[in-house]
Amino acid sequence: MTRSLLNYILNGAIIILLLLVGYFGFSLINNAVKSDSEGKDPSDTTSSITNQPNLAIQLDVQNGTSENGVAAKFTDYLRRNGYDVVEMGNFKSRGEERTIVIDRSGDMSKAKRVAKLLGVSEKNIVQQINNSLYLDVTVVIGKDFKDLNPYKEIRK
Repeated sequence: MTRSLLNYILNGAIIILLLLVGYFGFSLINNAVKSDSEGKDPSDTTSSITNQPNLAIQLDVQNGTSENGVAAKFTDYLRRNGYDVVEMGNFKSRGEERTIVIDRSGDMSKAKRVAKLLGVSEKNIVQQINNSLYLDVTVVIGKDFKDLNPYKEIRK
């Protein structure tokens, strides 16, 4: 083998090794950045885009009373406080005595935050996990709605 052919082979091998080192270095850095951003504190639900702390909580509001417009008032109140109300409507029954907050996702802390904002007692938080609804929380408004924070705010 001639000396110039050997030089070409060695130079080719060096170039291939440099490309491999560059590829693996890029992959390592890229994965480190991804895992760092995924490793955020899971209790921090602040949206980095909107800077609203509760948009990570998706909920629906259902009127369980015979009074019209109650669900709309609760929806407006929740949205003003940064919650993502994705649906609003009437509950299957129109005679609910007490407002209840239903945990749908298995994360009771979200239901407790919604209940606290509304002024609903923790005794009225129930867990009915239903992943097919794609919701975290359901609020069923009862006849006690005038004693809760959305209506207290209106009276001020």
